[in-house]
Amino acid sequence: MNEKIEIKKKKAAAAEMPIHTIREGAVAASIWRRMSPAGYEYFDFSLCRSWKSLSSGGTGNSRNFFSRNQVELTKVVEEACRWIAAHELEQESNREERNAA
Repeated sequence: MNEKIEIKKKKAAAAEMPIHTIREGAVAASIWRRMSPAGYEYFDFSLCRSWKSLSSGGTGNSRNFFSRNQVELTKVVEEACRWIAAHELEQESNREERNAA
C-alpha cells in the first residue's frame, strides 16, 4: 500500500514541475505540460519575477511586475511562445507518424 502512495506522490510532484524555464534578468517564464479533462495535451506558461530585499537580504518570487520589467517580459513571452509553437509542431508530427504506421 505504501508503494502506491509513494508512486502517486512522485507523479504529482513531477506534474508540478515546469518542463522548461526561460529567464531574462529577474523575469522568468515557466512552461508547463497540461492535460485537459478530455485527454488533450497542451502547453502553457506562467510568469514570475524574482526579487531580493535590500534591507533584509531575503529573496522571493512575485507574479507582479513593474514598468521597468517591460523589456524582460517581452523577451520571455516571445521566447516562451516560440518554444511552445515548436514543440506543438513536433507533437503533431509525431502523432502523424504514429497514425501513418
